[in-house]
Amino acid sequence: MNRWKLSRERALARLRDLKFAFRDYVDSQFGFRAKDCGTCQTPCCADAEFVNVNITRLEGEAILRVLGDTARFSAKDRVRILDRAARTVETLGLESAIDTFATTYACPLFEPGTGCLVHSEAKPAPCIHHGCYEAPEHLPDEASRIEVERTVAELNREVYGADESQWGYLTIPVWMTRLTRHRRVECESADAD
Repeated sequence: MNRWKLSRERALARLRDLKFAFRDYVDSQFGFRAKDCGTCQTPCCADAEFVNVNITRLEGEAILRVLGDTARFSAKDRVRILDRAARTVETLGLESAIDTFATTYACPLFEPGTGCLVHSEAKPAPCIHHGCYEAPEHLPDEASRIEVERTVAELNREVYGADESQWGYLTIPVWMTRLTRHRRVECESADAD
């Protein structure tokens, strides 16, 4: 039984709705001024010197849910993507990093020729907010992103409680790796029973 106020399923649905609304807002108010990511020769998501997006556990769960969609991703593709995240964590020491905001990496969810693998369903708020804009006045307002991130943090606390190890902000590859490892342990435990 969940001892918190909100089930993970309801929180994931609310998270999805929140991200859809935020993406619609950014696209309609600002996105038309941004360069098209699909035609970009040097995508920021693939830039190991640029990317540093920290997410919550709930957002990590949403990402893994999208990657688990067998209609979109083969088992081989899923393993390749998750291995890419695990290599990033291991190479950069992200699992034990004291300040994960200090380290940059190429996003493991970026696929050349495709773009963001979770773009429609689970893209983090900072990624939705970001775009290649010509002028500073064209950028989306920071207050809207901060409000979305605050709401995401509240959803996390409602599902996982106040234990920061369960909901705290960590890099995308760290949450992908931790949650994958956690699921393997759960499966092994279930198989042992």
